[in-house]
Amino acid sequence: MKLYLLVALFGAAGSVLRYSFFVITPKFFYSNFPISTVIVNLLGSFFIGVFISLFDKGIISETVRISIVIGLLGGFTTFSTFSMDLFNLINKSLYMQTVTYIFVSVFFGLLFFILGYKLSNLL
Repeated sequence: MKLYLLVALFGAAGSVLRYSFFVITPKFFYSNFPISTVIVNLLGSFFIGVFISLFDKGIISETVRISIVIGLLGGFTTFSTFSMDLFNLINKSLYMQTVTYIFVSVFFGLLFFILGYKLSNLL
């Protein structure tokens, strides 16, 4: 039961953090491109890589891994918003931005995960 509460608490914090990015990002970038979702998902991928690596090395416990990766970062990142943004780009006939969004999100998401994983090995 304790783990469920931790996931809920950290998930709520991650969701609030994600919402903050959606509020703040348009003040710096104005575009039809869903930059806030890209930033959130790339940061999430990076930090998930970091925490998975720390867990693999035995630096953090299973409880911390679940709380951070599933709770905080699971609440922070969002595949459903990615899907909605794709639909909106396609619906607006912004096909080049659609392809760019898919490539940046998937390729760089994986790259950021690997980067986070590898950088945490330097600890």
